[in-house]
Amino acid sequence: IISTSILSFEGTVKTVAAEFERIGGGVEKTLVVDVCSTKVHPKKAMLSLLPAGSDILCTHPMFGPESGKHGWGGLPFVFERIRLTDAPRCEEFLRWWSEQGCRMVDMTCEQHDKFAAGSQFVTHLTGRVLGRLNLRETPINTKGFESLLQLVDNTSKDSFDLFYALFQSNPNSADQLHAVEDALAEVSKQLRSNAPGQ
Repeated sequence: IISTSILSFEGTVKTVAAEFERIGGGVEKTLVVDVCSTKVHPKKAMLSLLPAGSDILCTHPMFGPESGKHGWGGLPFVFERIRLTDAPRCEEFLRWWSEQGCRMVDMTCEQHDKFAAGSQFVTHLTGRVLGRLNLRETPINTKGFESLLQLVDNTSKDSFDLFYALFQSNPNSADQLHAVEDALAEVSKQLRSNAPGQ
């Protein structure tokens, strides 16, 4: 299992590939699994750098220390079987996650990144933007405002490197950023153009 930051993933795969080359035989008995938050980037890196005999499984447990701290039941575990010579070994690995209560989602890496840009990246972007406002508890909090405070708290616990990597390694995220910028401009324009006295 390669569990490293998205930004250092390719370098780590190069190290793993070099180690496979040093070891020599037996590589065909290896299942390599990634757990990155984006999927197309690690898929391409592993296909281009790992020996042809190694099996590849791309995964994304869609939870972390905060969202999974009370258990993994019902939380999504996304995966795509990329290259398999030993299918039973791969299925055994996936079965373990299913037995932990994860909701198993068989999806292409391309589909994952499209969905993730519109959900995970937008969530992190919203949390980061609201974090810049230094929002604080008030004596008259609404449930909606408390949800926003929780969003800021959850996203601020993740590193900026993760946020940047969600943007940089997923081309769909740039489209989402533009869409958010356009939406904010449109809403601002609508508010100002319909203001009383104007």
